Amino acid sequence: MALPWGVKEMVEPEHGKTVEEYMESVQGVKIEFSTGKVAHILKAGLKERKGKYILIYRYELV
Repeated sequence: MALPWGVKEMVEPEHGKTVEEYMESVQGVKIEFSTGKVAHILKAGLKERKGKYILIYRYELV
């Protein structure tokens, strides 16, 4: 099992709610890619600061 990774991505304000809802729905889920690798989404959230939205999530390859 690999160490967890943290990712930050900018999100357009008009897509903030949709992205937040989707990421909450995949939190705790294991996702298999076409390469056969599997990522476990550990935690996800959307932060708003001064009108800018940042998606922050942690995952690990299993």
